[in-house]
Amino acid sequence: MGDSTVPAGRLVFWTPTAAASAWADDPRAPALVHEHHVRAAAARGPRHVDPAWVGVSFGVGRAGRQQVGSALSAWLRGHEHLRSRLVPARERCVRRTLPASAVTVRREDIGDFADGASVRRQIEAFFDRGAGPLGWPQVVFATVEGAGGVTVFAGADHGIVDGYTLAMIPGQIRGLLADRAEHLPGPTFLDFGAEERSLVDRLPTESEHADHWRTLLCDAHDRTPAFPLPLGASEAPLTQRSAYRWLLDEPATAGFAAASRQGGGSTAAGLLACLALAAGRIAGGRHLSVVSLANTRPDRWRTAPGWFVGLHPVRIPTAPGAVFTDTVALAAAELRRRRPGPGSSLPHISRMLRREIHPRFVVSYLDVRRVAGTPPRQEDTMLRSRIHGPAEVYVWLTRSERGVHVSTRFPDTVVARANVERFVLAAAHAAARVADSHRAETVPARV
Repeated sequence: MGDSTVPAGRLVFWTPTAAASAWADDPRAPALVHEHHVRAAAARGPRHVDPAWVGVSFGVGRAGRQQVGSALSAWLRGHEHLRSRLVPARERCVRRTLPASAVTVRREDIGDFADGASVRRQIEAFFDRGAGPLGWPQVVFATVEGAGGVTVFAGADHGIVDGYTLAMIPGQIRGLLADRAEHLPGPTFLDFGAEERSLVDRLPTESEHADHWRTLLCDAHDRTPAFPLPLGASEAPLTQRSAYRWLLDEPATAGFAAASRQGGGSTAAGLLACLALAAGRIAGGRHLSVVSLANTRPDRWRTAPGWFVGLHPVRIPTAPGAVFTDTVALAAAELRRRRPGPGSSLPHISRMLRREIHPRFVVSYLDVRRVAGTPPRQEDTMLRSRIHGPAEVYVWLTRSERGVHVSTRFPDTVVARANVERFVLAAAHAAARVADSHRAETVPARV
């Protein structure tokens, strides 16, 4: 949870529960990425403890505990993906699923805390214990009853939810608390697994998509691209550090988006262009190479919680003296090459290339204004666990009504802290210059 703000107050834990006899075998094949995630966790063994959950916190105003418990139960019952689990087996993971009526939520009153730091430590420890990839539940909740009302914290194993899912949660639970439950028609992530396997089996193993990946790996000496500056870290797993900052406020974001469109790209392409310009400026590189993450939900699954994330090779030239208008056009061309859908999942890419892919420098963009249902509010906060990892850097760019926010994860070394901050600041300055330039162009001159 990093240094996120957590209120003081009365802490309550909420754990989904169901009778063992309620579980039933489910014939639907698991999604490739979920099965890969569960098998990897099982291979590490039960004694391996390295939490890897993600979550979201959000306020719901004044609400009684019975009302909160009913809303959390109703939310779980409405999503069968969250009432299901995978059991590792020799040939393929076996799925077992609960009927909606079997799910209840157990409440545990933890006590009153006078400072938010103590509450944060308690919630982190609870999520570490309760939101793992093996067993069930894989999503748990905590609430803090403070002076400003009730704050809900949801933590889930990252193999079952993505950022888009997290962005949907606050609006859905607020709706249930206000008796405005949204009808969520259509198939679920469990239905997606079987369809994905059928589609992937029909994809050619040799394609332009595979060639793009091989080019990216070749440029990085047969590995995925690395962060363009030193990290002061070995290949051994290190504690990962997180950092957060606003890149652009809302007025600046509007100007930046308009400038990106004028250059032939989207806001996502414009932000990638700024990252490329930052890499060229502070690292002297002639291109930015990253693995890009993107939401790959087909329209039929727009309202479904799950892990719909594709990986894409991105390489953007940034010659000395490069300018934004040229670079955003190159970034837009790269994004147009991205293959949507199941062919971009990590397990499929590894199988296509006949080798395991381990991303080292990753960039993700998500516009939470466009999630299904009610978009998150300004104060809603994405969360993630403290983890250990190799020398890798992740950059998450999120556009909301407030503007563009950047979150980073990197090895907790003095060198990495300094260089990731330099990189983010250089990108922020590039984006601010674009926004200011466009604003100056659109303001009528005085006469």
